Amino acid sequence: MERKNIINKKSHKGLKIFGFIVLFILVLAIAAAVAAVLWYKDSIKAIEAEKCMGDNCPTISFVVKDGDATASIAERLEEQGIIKSALAFRIYIMLEAKDSTIKAGTYDFSKDMSVEEIIKSFNEGALAKTFRITFLPGATIRAARTRLIEAGYKEADVDAALKKNYDHPLLKSKPASASLEGYIYADTYEFYTTATVEEILERTFDEMYKVVKDNDLVAKYKAKGLSFHQGVILASIVQSEAGIMSASDQQKVAQVFYARLNKKSVLGSDAIIAYRADQLNPNRDKTDLSYLNTIGCPWNSRICAGLPPTPISNPGKPALLAVANPSKTNYYYFISGYDKNGKLKMYFARTEAEHQANIDQHCGDLCQKL
Repeated sequence: MERKNIINKKSHKGLKIFGFIVLFILVLAIAAAVAAVLWYKDSIKAIEAEKCMGDNCPTISFVVKDGDATASIAERLEEQGIIKSALAFRIYIMLEAKDSTIKAGTYDFSKDMSVEEIIKSFNEGALAKTFRITFLPGATIRAARTRLIEAGYKEADVDAALKKNYDHPLLKSKPASASLEGYIYADTYEFYTTATVEEILERTFDEMYKVVKDNDLVAKYKAKGLSFHQGVILASIVQSEAGIMSASDQQKVAQVFYARLNKKSVLGSDAIIAYRADQLNPNRDKTDLSYLNTIGCPWNSRICAGLPPTPISNPGKPALLAVANPSKTNYYYFISGYDKNGKLKMYFARTEAEHQANIDQHCGDLCQKL
């Protein structure tokens, strides 16, 4: 009987110790949970509790690119001293902002911003920085290069992007050895400051390809006996010769060039020769017209029949459409001249006699003898 009481006492004592252990663990768990909650609430607060006032508050630039993972963004926010904890940032998104959208862009954050405020900025894109860049119709790839460098891109990055071979349907018929001349579609574009040169160029391809598809240009050029690349070459010549004129004038210029191509005659476009002269010597004296006689084939359109090897500028939509839908006239000559009010105008002729009369009456100092 005495032995049984001893065993019962030991069992009771063991249960009591076990209870104390469970209670201790429970207390620790509760304390850890409370500490975790307190840590989380503190971690999602701004690093600096007092709000900065005025226009001279220090900011930290933060870049988000398309495809950046939330975990990576959180880690970089912590590394740059914008938030207290990457883990707390991720927990906040999972618990309280799971439907938020982090938009690409460049943001200016300050240390007095809470995680909630930062995520709201990401979601709204309110602080995302953008810039605009314009490529002009009739400009060349050299001008596009200059424009990109002026926009802040490094020369090496611009040159690499311009020389890259792109897998884009717009460029399907472009010879691999040919540059992007003629394919940087003229327009004004807006990009996030995180955009690469490649992304900018691909956007111009997209816009030009939309014009191509919407107007069935590939089929229409083919019906005229041209590949799409040849159509772009001809459109670039029309652009350079008549780009500042009306769409109707551009259609007539396209018709003149088609007439000359069909007769296997020279195009007679001094714009082609000037383009080649600019390539050979971009700093040349533009008043010196000796290049008209010194440039040889296949670029001298006064003595060489057919199209030049490449486009000579980036054609706009009217020039692209003019090549697809030339006028139904039967002109063979044109000049740029002045009307009686001194306004710039194009004059077209069917015969050499009519053409000479236009030269005598309207040329002035603008005469392009074609």
